[in-house]
Amino acid sequence: MLEDIKQILVPVDDSEHSKEAFRNAVEIARKAGAKVDVLSVVTDDYVFGDIRISESDKEKMKLRTLESLEKYVEYGKNRKFTDIRTFTTFGNPRREIAKIANEGDYQLVVIGATGKGAVSRALVGSVAEYTVRLSQIPVLVIK
Repeated sequence: MLEDIKQILVPVDDSEHSKEAFRNAVEIARKAGAKVDVLSVVTDDYVFGDIRISESDKEKMKLRTLESLEKYVEYGKNRKFTDIRTFTTFGNPRREIAKIANEGDYQLVVIGATGKGAVSRALVGSVAEYTVRLSQIPVLVIK
């Protein structure tokens, strides 16, 4: 099975579970000779009264998010693993992760069991659970 894995998607939100998912994905990738894509989805539902966040503010948020993802690249470099790419997108994290997993050239998604938003997770459901249900490729959920 490992020889079939060439590209791994790892959605992160800076929670401990997502960091552990990333560390596991790196080890799997090293053994499989695969690459790792680290994804952070910036939620697009920032609304202040009736005013939506501006496109320029969205771009600034995207740049800050990309900067924060550099620690994942550094982690890989420290372990002599450099096949890590980071990217971000806007939208609903559950839908965006499932969409990217299904439309990308991935053979595996490695995701943390729970993220930062315990209250919102109780209201709208787990991102990991949603990914498992909608993904057309294998999903490894890390606790």
